[in-house]
Amino acid sequence: MPITIPKEGISVRHLAESLGLWEQISAGVSSRCCGDRATVLLPQIAAIRVLGSRATSRLGSYTFRGKDPVCIRLQLAQEPESLCRTFLHELAHACDHLYRGWRPRRRFGHGEQWRRWAQILGAAPRSAGSSKAVTALHQQRQKLVAVCQGCGAEIRRARRLNQKGRYIHPPCGGTLKRI
Repeated sequence: MPITIPKEGISVRHLAESLGLWEQISAGVSSRCCGDRATVLLPQIAAIRVLGSRATSRLGSYTFRGKDPVCIRLQLAQEPESLCRTFLHELAHACDHLYRGWRPRRRFGHGEQWRRWAQILGAAPRSAGSSKAVTALHQQRQKLVAVCQGCGAEIRRARRLNQKGRYIHPPCGGTLKRI
């Protein structure tokens, strides 16, 4: 059964419980944190909003503003097992961010600390995943946006080309005419 998320979103805990992952997440956070840190971190993680995403070029993302988590966005068109992997992947970003704290100009990518969180939560410590369903959705959204005047090649994209600027078709050097 596909997961649906209302427009206003749901909490991490609500989604994790519906996917049967909350106990795994709770145990992972408790094993990683020393002392009372888990009792502070778990409610913060549980309260993060999860929103659906329309993006077809990525399966999920974690957004934060300074020290505060904003949300986790998930592309819901992906297969159920891929959705679980993506959710745990993005949750590892949230845990890494909340655990290490925030400092200006600090990025929370796929480094060593994030990989530790991913392994503890049960996600593969990789930076990218794939979904046949999301790839198919991306292909469906592509429209004809330009035609090369040199070789006649059709350029298809999910987004339109910017109206400003002159576009060149790299394979032949011809000018692209916007549609």
